Amino acid sequence: MDNTAGPLAANSADRSRTEVAPVQVAATGSQATANAPPPPSFNLSLPSASQPDIIRANQKDSYYQQILKDQVKDAFREIFGSRTQHMYQTEVEVFSDLCYYSLTTLLGTQTLGEEYCDIMQINSSTGTFPSLPRRSALVFWHVLIPYIYSKGAQELRRRTRPQQPQRFAPAHRLDASLSDAEPKKEPSPALARFKNAVHNWLPTFQTFFKTHGHSAHLAVFYFFGAYYSFSKRVTGIRYIFNRKLSPGEERSGYEVLGVLIVIQLAIQLFQWRRQCAAEAKEAAAASIALGEKGAIQQQQEAEEETEEEELDEVPQSTAQVNVRKCTLCLDPRTNTTATPCGHLFCWTCIREWCQNKPECPLCRQHVQLSALLPIYTKLY
Repeated sequence: MDNTAGPLAANSADRSRTEVAPVQVAATGSQATANAPPPPSFNLSLPSASQPDIIRANQKDSYYQQILKDQVKDAFREIFGSRTQHMYQTEVEVFSDLCYYSLTTLLGTQTLGEEYCDIMQINSSTGTFPSLPRRSALVFWHVLIPYIYSKGAQELRRRTRPQQPQRFAPAHRLDASLSDAEPKKEPSPALARFKNAVHNWLPTFQTFFKTHGHSAHLAVFYFFGAYYSFSKRVTGIRYIFNRKLSPGEERSGYEVLGVLIVIQLAIQLFQWRRQCAAEAKEAAAASIALGEKGAIQQQQEAEEETEEEELDEVPQSTAQVNVRKCTLCLDPRTNTTATPCGHLFCWTCIREWCQNKPECPLCRQHVQLSALLPIYTKLY
């Protein structure tokens, strides 16, 4: 009995020691982890990009964008011809800019200007790299919104243009037009006044936004250096440096330019108020003189309408019709404009042509936009 109980007691003691040992080891490991020093902290925050670097990067991007635009225009001209390229010049430029930013910003890489200046885009709210939806919104606001705005403003101004009163036509033409045309519904007076107000104030709003709004935005950028374009301000994307600044390294800013822009805006506001006061006085004086000259103007307009009707009734030969056509759009010239070499075109056609290539389309003589001469004719 005693000999048997001895080995059993010894075995139970050994098992208890083996079971307690892992618990002691685990307790020792947790205590060592608690007493271990914390991991070293690394300060990897990068400084924000300064105004000179952002402006330099945008200038580089504009340079490479212009090279890409010229190459795309040449390829489009070779495929579809000069006339088609002239008609869709704005769309070709928008497509070129969309390709440039889609291959860089949209794919998550730096543009050539950003890479040249060692700056990188980040989300200003989180401090991380912008997500794909945010980058897509940036490209949309930066490239497509200006195009949509310009086309929409043109269409809105065209639709709100006041209708010109129809001139009197000969009796045989009047009978034919009345038999074919359907009566048009006249707009209400309130709608007509609204269209007239939109048509008159839309150019003023566009001019104000392009000059004063853009200047105020630049002043804010020169003061704070965050958003150089409206698209980045809307999407909340700003720039940081890709490198740490060395100790004692200082970065220059453009706060002085911001102060100058604020002074310029204040002077322009003062001049605008003086101009409005002067125009109000001129309008009051013109309304007084309008009653005296109204009868004379009506008589002159009636004589001009009669002369134009007589000219319309005179048959013209094919050569005379071709002389009156523009060689760019092949339509009768509107707002005839002469080049220094003496060739005649439509104002819009030759202006867009010289913006793309400053030379005469017929003789290839060098032409500046300031040298174009609009021609106004008056019938006597």
